Amino acid sequence: MNQVFLRRIPRFFIYKAVFSQPRALAILLLCTAFSLIIATLTAPLMIWVLMLGGCAVIVRIAGLSTMHSLPTSRTVNLLAILAVFALSWFGLSAGLLDSMINLLVVASGLKIMLVQKTRDFHLLICTCLFLIGCGFISSLSVFAWLGYTAILALLLIATAIYHGAGVSIKKNVKFVTVLIVQAAPIALLLFLLLPQLPPLWQMPTSKSTETGLSDTVTPGDIASLASSSALAFSATFDSPNDVPIAESRYWRAITLEHFDGKTWSISDKRKQAEQQLALMGKPTPLSVLAENDLPQVTNYELIVEPTQQTWLFALEPSSPNNRENSIYVRSLFDYTLRANSPISSKKAFYMRYFPNANITNGIGKFEAQLNLEVSMNGNTRARMWGQTLANQYSNAQDVVEAVMREFGNGGFRYTLSPNAMPTDPVDRFLFEERAGFCAHYAGAMVYVLRAAGVPARMVTGYQGGSALNENVLQIRQYDSHAWVEALINNVWVRFDPTSMAAPSRLTFGLERALEELGESRQTTILSDFSNSAFFAALQSWFQQLDYSWSKWVLGFDNAAQTNMFEELLGALTPQKMRFVFLTALGLVGIILALYFLPKRQRKTLSPSHSILLKAIKHVEAETGVQRGNKTLSTYLAEVLPLLSADAANALQQLSAQFELDSYAQQAETQQTQTNMKHQLKVLKQARKKKS
Repeated sequence: MNQVFLRRIPRFFIYKAVFSQPRALAILLLCTAFSLIIATLTAPLMIWVLMLGGCAVIVRIAGLSTMHSLPTSRTVNLLAILAVFALSWFGLSAGLLDSMINLLVVASGLKIMLVQKTRDFHLLICTCLFLIGCGFISSLSVFAWLGYTAILALLLIATAIYHGAGVSIKKNVKFVTVLIVQAAPIALLLFLLLPQLPPLWQMPTSKSTETGLSDTVTPGDIASLASSSALAFSATFDSPNDVPIAESRYWRAITLEHFDGKTWSISDKRKQAEQQLALMGKPTPLSVLAENDLPQVTNYELIVEPTQQTWLFALEPSSPNNRENSIYVRSLFDYTLRANSPISSKKAFYMRYFPNANITNGIGKFEAQLNLEVSMNGNTRARMWGQTLANQYSNAQDVVEAVMREFGNGGFRYTLSPNAMPTDPVDRFLFEERAGFCAHYAGAMVYVLRAAGVPARMVTGYQGGSALNENVLQIRQYDSHAWVEALINNVWVRFDPTSMAAPSRLTFGLERALEELGESRQTTILSDFSNSAFFAALQSWFQQLDYSWSKWVLGFDNAAQTNMFEELLGALTPQKMRFVFLTALGLVGIILALYFLPKRQRKTLSPSHSILLKAIKHVEAETGVQRGNKTLSTYLAEVLPLLSADAANALQQLSAQFELDSYAQQAETQQTQTNMKHQLKVLKQARKKKS
């Protein structure tokens, strides 16, 4: 009968009774924190690892109740062996970093099912802290920082509850909150003053975190980026007047000069030539351009999202300002930029834009010959058209204009979802489909120009950008673009065939162009809500917050710190830097002393005691008898005969109430304080009557 009754008791009450135990509640909070951490690591974690971690948490939470028993050590060890084999099999394709994160999550999930001893609890707390650090590798946004700070607070609360037997949850939460608030000024001070040292090692590249453009382009690849609204980079200009007009916002990244009939890629000949010229010490055109004192130069700052690649995006042509860059940036002979190390986290780069400068032929005949190579793998009709144009026009400019006219008047259509063109993609696009994305237009134009004897190449990057404020542009993945450069009079001239089919693409951006053509970048059930004024305002606020975080926190590198010190201290010397370092340590020491050195505390009097002391002062003034170190009863025996009946009665009642509150452990109430204040008033009035 009792067993049947117990089965009918709602499990909520059983768990409520269990979680009232401090250690059980601490383990529950630990499981919650672990679940939140693995939920944020979905990119590097394999599906089966996520499922294993979730199941481990469920098993451990169920084990907190007496109705469920925990798995045995033998079962967990068997799972560990199977997990090791699975990680060995799948880890080869995941990459070193992701494999290590998966291994750590698996170990934590298996351990969390058996956590019972204090050592196990501490080990899992430390492991969760390390996993939080792994989360920051792939995401450094302000929202990730807020989320991981909340998880860190949850882990600290769990630790406080685990060791705080007999202490209420409210006091533990208050204790952790005070610790975090106390640590904040120390963290800020160390962040601002301690040297911003580069990492001691290079993080291994994780394939799962590669985003954005690729060094190979097959028609349709860039179209796939149009569905992503992820931020690629932000550009900050000194003033609103420096922001280029929409039609000039071409952010150069990669030049593609090799075509095998289907795919465009960086030419191996180009790579070899760049290496040989670098060994010879020949200056690049951009480095020469930066040394010249040109009349119009625009300085701007890029905050680049992690790409795990070395190429950078910059207005063409732009040279790097390596005096302020924390990572050295090289300029190549094709006017592209490369960082010395992959961009594995948000980084700030400083550039100089030369709006009136030309992109010249940096390597002479080599570039012209390289960009006249025509693949004979299919696309026969396009080659024949190019040869016809060569026979029809005598100079390169006329040939280019003829191709551009054909794109404008030949019934071509701009679309994100063209039909597949697996064979002869240039012929299919030019003479059959006549519908495609920017890569279709640029690739076809370059192929035809080469067949006509005009050196040409494809350039990929981004075009456009939305204004975050009057001097900041944000460029997103859907702004990815491809255009054409043709060599005319030894100068590489930019042509954008996409603009002939969709002129608004350059002026108003991708979404406006698609809207005019009756298409949309992506359609979801929340599209109407996302287009509302409220959502737009909220999104703008979040974007501004994330930009400020990226610029002032993530962008605070060694160069920014040096600039701050120079503004405060002038020219930096070893003595000044030593002073800064010692000052930082001294301030941290002072703050810690304020927190932890014993403080002289003033004794606080109860309300009844305070009222009694006021009454004794009046009695001393009236009778002239000082209390000194006398006990209260002794003093009353001396002064009561000297007082009037009303005053003596009031003093006796005040004394009696004070003794009840102090020695009889009678809790003070508002009514008690009111009565004592009334008796004090009676005592004062009796003294006035006597005087």
